[in-house]
Amino acid sequence: MIDISYEERFLHLHAVLSTNYRAFVRLLEWDPELVSIYKASASEMSEILQLNDRQSKRLFEWLRRSDQAVYKEQLDKAGIQTIFSHSSHYPPLLNTIYDPPHILYTKGNLEILKTKKIAVVGTRTPTPYSKEVLALLTPVIIDAGITIVSGLARGVDSLAHHSAITYKGLTIAVTACGFDTVYPPEHYSLFQSIASHHLVVSEYPPFVKPKKWTFPARNRLISGMSYATVIIEAKRKSGSLITADLAIEQGREVFAVPSNITSSESSGTNWLISQGACCLYSKNTLSETLPNFLSKDSELSDFI
Repeated sequence: MIDISYEERFLHLHAVLSTNYRAFVRLLEWDPELVSIYKASASEMSEILQLNDRQSKRLFEWLRRSDQAVYKEQLDKAGIQTIFSHSSHYPPLLNTIYDPPHILYTKGNLEILKTKKIAVVGTRTPTPYSKEVLALLTPVIIDAGITIVSGLARGVDSLAHHSAITYKGLTIAVTACGFDTVYPPEHYSLFQSIASHHLVVSEYPPFVKPKKWTFPARNRLISGMSYATVIIEAKRKSGSLITADLAIEQGREVFAVPSNITSSESSGTNWLISQGACCLYSKNTLSETLPNFLSKDSELSDFI
Protein backbone atom coordinates (compact mmCIF):
# COMPACT_ATOMS: atom_id res chain seq x y z
CA MET A 1 0.00 0.00 0.00
CA ILE A 2 1.40 3.41 -0.97
CA ASP A 3 1.31 5.76 2.01
CA ILE A 4 -0.18 9.24 1.86
CA SER A 5 3.20 10.94 2.29
CA TYR A 6 4.39 9.34 -0.95
CA GLU A 7 1.26 10.49 -2.74
CA GLU A 8 1.78 14.01 -1.41
CA ARG A 9 5.32 14.02 -2.78
CA PHE A 10 4.06 12.61 -6.07
CA LEU A 11 1.46 15.37 -6.43
CA HIS A 12 3.93 18.03 -5.31
CA LEU A 13 6.43 17.05 -8.00
CA HIS A 14 3.78 16.51 -10.65
CA ALA A 15 2.67 20.11 -10.14
CA VAL A 16 5.85 21.24 -11.92
CA LEU A 17 6.55 18.26 -14.18
CA SER A 18 3.04 17.47 -15.42
CA THR A 19 3.74 19.02 -18.83
CA ASN A 20 7.07 17.16 -19.18
CA TYR A 21 6.07 13.51 -19.27
CA ARG A 22 9.57 12.21 -20.06
CA ALA A 23 11.18 14.13 -17.24
CA PHE A 24 8.67 12.68 -14.78
CA VAL A 25 9.40 9.16 -16.07
CA ARG A 26 13.13 9.79 -15.60
CA LEU A 27 12.44 11.01 -12.07
CA LEU A 28 10.52 7.86 -11.17
CA GLU A 29 13.29 5.68 -12.61
CA TRP A 30 16.03 7.55 -10.74
CA ASP A 31 14.19 8.18 -7.48
CA PRO A 32 11.26 5.72 -7.10
CA GLU A 33 10.49 6.85 -3.55
CA LEU A 34 10.66 10.54 -4.52
CA VAL A 35 12.96 11.43 -1.64
CA SER A 36 16.36 12.12 -3.20
CA ILE A 37 14.98 14.76 -5.54
CA TYR A 38 14.28 17.00 -2.54
CA LYS A 39 17.99 16.95 -1.69
CA ALA A 40 19.24 17.52 -5.23
CA SER A 41 20.71 20.76 -6.50
CA ALA A 42 19.31 22.57 -9.53
CA SER A 43 22.26 21.40 -11.63
CA GLU A 44 21.70 17.78 -10.55
CA MET A 45 18.01 18.08 -11.46
CA SER A 46 18.99 19.47 -14.85
CA GLU A 47 21.40 16.62 -15.55
CA ILE A 48 19.29 13.72 -14.25
CA LEU A 49 15.91 14.85 -15.58
CA GLN A 50 17.34 16.46 -18.74
CA LEU A 51 15.82 19.85 -17.97
CA ASN A 52 17.04 23.20 -19.25
CA ASP A 53 18.27 25.82 -16.77
CA ARG A 54 14.90 27.57 -16.52
CA GLN A 55 13.03 24.31 -15.91
CA SER A 56 15.48 23.01 -13.31
CA LYS A 57 15.51 26.35 -11.47
CA ARG A 58 11.70 26.39 -11.39
CA LEU A 59 11.58 22.86 -9.98
CA PHE A 60 14.33 23.59 -7.44
CA GLU A 61 12.56 26.71 -6.17
CA TRP A 62 9.14 25.03 -6.07
CA LEU A 63 10.42 22.16 -3.92
CA ARG A 64 11.99 24.54 -1.43
CA ARG A 65 9.37 27.27 -1.26
CA SER A 66 6.19 25.18 -1.17
CA ASP A 67 4.85 22.54 1.17
CA GLN A 68 3.64 19.10 0.08
CA ALA A 69 0.78 18.85 2.56
CA VAL A 70 -0.37 22.42 1.96
CA TYR A 71 -0.47 21.83 -1.80
CA LYS A 72 -2.54 18.66 -1.33
CA GLU A 73 -4.88 20.59 0.96
CA GLN A 74 -5.32 23.26 -1.74
CA LEU A 75 -6.38 20.58 -4.22
CA ASP A 76 -8.82 19.15 -1.69
CA LYS A 77 -10.35 22.57 -0.97
CA ALA A 78 -10.84 23.09 -4.71
CA GLY A 79 -12.82 19.86 -4.83
CA ILE A 80 -10.22 18.14 -7.00
CA GLN A 81 -9.89 14.40 -6.54
CA THR A 82 -6.65 12.82 -7.74
CA ILE A 83 -6.61 9.32 -9.20
CA PHE A 84 -3.26 7.53 -9.34
CA SER A 85 -2.58 4.76 -11.83
CA HIS A 86 -2.70 2.18 -9.02
CA SER A 87 -6.16 3.35 -7.90
CA SER A 88 -9.21 1.14 -8.36
CA HIS A 89 -10.90 4.09 -10.08
CA TYR A 90 -8.20 4.44 -12.73
CA PRO A 91 -9.68 3.07 -15.99
CA PRO A 92 -7.87 -0.20 -16.89
CA LEU A 93 -8.21 0.57 -20.62
CA LEU A 94 -6.39 3.87 -20.10
CA ASN A 95 -3.49 2.06 -18.47
CA THR A 96 -2.90 0.12 -21.69
CA ILE A 97 -2.16 3.13 -23.92
CA TYR A 98 1.20 4.61 -24.80
CA ASP A 99 2.18 7.18 -22.15
CA PRO A 100 -0.82 6.79 -19.83
CA PRO A 101 -1.25 9.70 -17.40
CA HIS A 102 0.48 9.26 -14.07
CA ILE A 103 -2.41 11.05 -12.36
CA LEU A 104 -5.95 11.99 -13.28
CA TYR A 105 -7.28 15.21 -11.76
CA THR A 106 -11.04 14.94 -11.49
CA LYS A 107 -14.18 16.75 -10.36
CA GLY A 108 -17.45 14.92 -9.95
CA ASN A 109 -18.63 11.34 -9.55
CA LEU A 110 -15.66 8.96 -9.65
CA GLU A 111 -17.93 5.93 -9.99
CA ILE A 112 -18.56 6.98 -13.60
CA LEU A 113 -15.01 5.84 -14.37
CA LYS A 114 -16.19 2.28 -13.64
CA THR A 115 -18.84 2.35 -16.38
CA LYS A 116 -18.56 1.29 -20.03
CA LYS A 117 -17.51 4.29 -22.12
CA ILE A 118 -17.72 5.41 -25.73
CA ALA A 119 -16.04 8.49 -27.17
CA VAL A 120 -18.15 10.81 -29.33
CA VAL A 121 -16.28 13.61 -31.10
CA GLY A 122 -16.48 15.69 -34.26
CA THR A 123 -16.18 19.04 -35.93
CA ARG A 124 -16.25 22.34 -34.07
CA THR A 125 -18.57 23.75 -36.74
CA PRO A 126 -21.33 21.16 -37.07
CA THR A 127 -24.34 21.31 -39.34
CA PRO A 128 -27.83 20.43 -38.04
CA TYR A 129 -27.04 16.88 -39.16
CA SER A 130 -24.89 16.31 -36.05
CA LYS A 131 -27.84 17.02 -33.75
CA GLU A 132 -30.01 14.66 -35.77
CA VAL A 133 -27.41 11.90 -35.51
CA LEU A 134 -27.01 12.40 -31.76
CA ALA A 135 -30.79 12.29 -31.31
CA LEU A 136 -30.72 8.82 -32.89
CA LEU A 137 -27.57 7.44 -31.26
CA THR A 138 -27.64 8.82 -27.73
CA PRO A 139 -30.75 6.92 -26.53
CA VAL A 140 -29.20 3.66 -27.79
CA ILE A 141 -25.94 4.38 -25.98
CA ILE A 142 -27.59 5.52 -22.76
CA ASP A 143 -30.04 2.59 -22.72
CA ALA A 144 -27.03 0.22 -22.80
CA GLY A 145 -25.59 1.88 -19.68
CA ILE A 146 -22.69 3.40 -21.60
CA THR A 147 -21.12 6.75 -20.68
CA ILE A 148 -20.41 9.30 -23.42
CA VAL A 149 -16.86 10.69 -23.31
CA SER A 150 -15.90 13.87 -25.16
CA GLY A 151 -13.62 16.88 -24.96
CA LEU A 152 -15.80 19.85 -23.93
CA ALA A 153 -14.84 21.53 -27.21
CA ARG A 154 -17.08 23.66 -29.38
CA GLY A 155 -19.32 21.84 -31.80
CA VAL A 156 -19.96 18.11 -31.69
CA ASP A 157 -18.16 17.62 -28.35
CA SER A 158 -20.46 19.98 -26.46
CA LEU A 159 -23.47 18.62 -28.35
CA ALA A 160 -22.51 15.11 -27.24
CA HIS A 161 -22.28 16.19 -23.59
CA HIS A 162 -25.62 18.01 -23.78
CA SER A 163 -27.23 15.03 -25.51
CA ALA A 164 -26.09 12.65 -22.76
CA ILE A 165 -27.52 14.99 -20.13
CA THR A 166 -30.79 15.49 -22.04
CA TYR A 167 -31.37 11.75 -22.31
CA LYS A 168 -30.60 11.21 -18.61
CA GLY A 169 -27.31 9.46 -19.25
CA LEU A 170 -23.78 9.97 -17.98
CA THR A 171 -20.95 11.93 -19.55
CA ILE A 172 -17.25 12.54 -18.98
CA ALA A 173 -15.54 15.73 -20.18
CA VAL A 174 -11.79 15.44 -20.72
CA THR A 175 -10.11 18.84 -20.73
CA ALA A 176 -6.87 20.02 -22.34
CA CYS A 177 -5.89 22.16 -19.35
CA GLY A 178 -6.22 22.43 -15.59
CA PHE A 179 -9.52 23.25 -13.94
CA ASP A 180 -8.65 26.87 -13.15
CA THR A 181 -9.23 27.55 -16.84
CA VAL A 182 -12.41 26.51 -18.64
CA TYR A 183 -11.79 26.24 -22.36
CA PRO A 184 -13.60 27.38 -24.35
CA PRO A 185 -14.80 29.98 -21.82
CA GLU A 186 -18.37 29.94 -23.12
CA HIS A 187 -18.66 26.36 -21.84
CA TYR A 188 -18.26 27.41 -18.20
CA SER A 189 -21.86 26.50 -17.33
CA LEU A 190 -21.53 23.14 -19.09
CA PHE A 191 -18.26 22.50 -17.24
CA GLN A 192 -19.90 23.26 -13.89
CA SER A 193 -22.91 21.07 -14.70
CA ILE A 194 -20.71 18.11 -15.65
CA ALA A 195 -18.45 18.62 -12.62
CA SER A 196 -21.50 18.68 -10.33
CA HIS A 197 -23.49 15.77 -11.76
CA HIS A 198 -21.12 13.80 -13.98
CA LEU A 199 -17.30 13.88 -14.24
CA VAL A 200 -14.58 16.19 -15.54
CA VAL A 201 -11.09 14.76 -16.06
CA SER A 202 -7.68 16.27 -16.80
CA GLU A 203 -4.11 15.01 -16.64
CA TYR A 204 -2.94 18.48 -15.58
CA PRO A 205 -2.87 20.31 -12.24
CA PRO A 206 -5.45 23.12 -11.95
CA PHE A 207 -3.18 26.02 -12.94
CA VAL A 208 -1.94 24.58 -16.27
CA LYS A 209 -3.14 26.66 -19.23
CA PRO A 210 -4.21 25.17 -22.58
CA LYS A 211 -1.49 25.01 -25.22
CA LYS A 212 -1.65 23.92 -28.83
CA TRP A 213 -0.06 20.56 -28.02
CA THR A 214 -2.30 19.77 -25.01
CA PHE A 215 -5.32 19.21 -27.27
CA PRO A 216 -3.97 16.19 -29.18
CA ALA A 217 -2.54 14.97 -25.87
CA ARG A 218 -6.07 15.27 -24.43
CA ASN A 219 -7.47 13.33 -27.39
CA ARG A 220 -5.42 10.24 -26.50
CA LEU A 221 -7.25 10.16 -23.14
CA ILE A 222 -10.67 10.48 -24.76
CA SER A 223 -10.05 7.47 -27.01
CA GLY A 224 -7.87 5.68 -24.47
CA MET A 225 -10.47 5.37 -21.73
CA SER A 226 -13.20 4.45 -24.24
CA TYR A 227 -13.90 1.04 -25.75
CA ALA A 228 -14.95 2.61 -29.06
CA THR A 229 -14.86 6.02 -30.74
CA VAL A 230 -17.58 7.60 -32.88
CA ILE A 231 -16.77 10.46 -35.25
CA ILE A 232 -19.73 12.66 -36.27
CA GLU A 233 -18.87 15.18 -38.98
CA ALA A 234 -15.19 16.05 -39.33
CA LYS A 235 -13.08 17.84 -41.87
CA ARG A 236 -10.25 16.01 -43.62
CA LYS A 237 -7.70 17.74 -41.39
CA SER A 238 -9.10 17.99 -37.88
CA GLY A 239 -8.56 17.06 -34.28
CA SER A 240 -11.29 14.45 -34.61
CA LEU A 241 -9.23 12.52 -37.14
CA ILE A 242 -6.28 12.71 -34.75
CA THR A 243 -8.56 11.09 -32.16
CA ALA A 244 -9.52 8.42 -34.71
CA ASP A 245 -5.85 7.71 -35.46
CA LEU A 246 -5.09 7.44 -31.75
CA ALA A 247 -8.03 5.10 -31.23
CA ILE A 248 -6.74 2.83 -34.00
CA GLU A 249 -3.23 2.86 -32.50
CA GLN A 250 -4.78 1.94 -29.14
CA GLY A 251 -6.64 -0.99 -30.66
CA ARG A 252 -10.07 0.56 -30.23
CA GLU A 253 -13.08 0.31 -32.53
CA VAL A 254 -13.63 3.38 -34.71
CA PHE A 255 -16.99 4.33 -36.19
CA ALA A 256 -17.61 7.16 -38.64
CA VAL A 257 -21.00 8.58 -39.58
CA PRO A 258 -21.39 8.95 -43.37
CA SER A 259 -22.81 12.13 -44.83
CA ASN A 260 -23.15 14.42 -47.81
CA ILE A 261 -20.07 14.22 -50.05
CA THR A 262 -20.51 17.89 -50.97
CA SER A 263 -20.08 19.02 -47.35
CA SER A 264 -16.58 19.86 -46.11
CA GLU A 265 -17.75 18.96 -42.61
CA SER A 266 -18.15 15.36 -43.79
CA SER A 267 -14.98 14.99 -45.83
CA GLY A 268 -13.05 13.53 -42.89
CA THR A 269 -15.69 11.02 -41.79
CA ASN A 270 -16.32 9.84 -45.35
CA TRP A 271 -12.57 9.45 -45.81
CA LEU A 272 -12.31 7.40 -42.60
CA ILE A 273 -14.95 5.03 -43.95
CA SER A 274 -12.99 4.68 -47.20
CA GLN A 275 -9.95 3.75 -45.10
CA GLY A 276 -11.75 0.99 -43.20
CA ALA A 277 -13.52 2.68 -40.29
CA CYS A 278 -16.86 1.07 -39.49
CA CYS A 279 -19.65 2.88 -41.31
CA LEU A 280 -22.22 3.94 -38.72
CA TYR A 281 -25.10 3.88 -41.18
CA SER A 282 -27.96 3.45 -38.69
CA LYS A 283 -28.75 3.64 -34.99
CA ASN A 284 -28.43 -0.15 -34.86
CA THR A 285 -24.87 -0.28 -36.20
CA LEU A 286 -23.28 -0.18 -32.75
CA SER A 287 -25.34 -3.08 -31.40
CA GLU A 288 -24.84 -5.08 -34.62
CA THR A 289 -21.08 -4.56 -34.59
CA LEU A 290 -20.44 -4.66 -30.82
CA PRO A 291 -23.31 -6.74 -29.40
CA ASN A 292 -21.51 -7.64 -26.17
CA PHE A 293 -20.47 -4.04 -25.53
CA LEU A 294 -24.06 -2.85 -25.98
CA SER A 295 -25.50 -5.70 -23.92
CA LYS A 296 -26.59 -4.91 -20.37
CA ASP A 297 -25.72 -8.49 -19.41
CA SER A 298 -22.09 -8.38 -20.51
CA GLU A 299 -19.21 -8.60 -18.06
CA LEU A 300 -18.37 -4.98 -17.21
CA SER A 301 -14.67 -5.67 -16.64
CA ASP A 302 -14.24 -6.65 -20.30
CA PHE A 303 -14.99 -3.12 -21.47
CA ILE A 304 -13.58 -0.61 -18.96
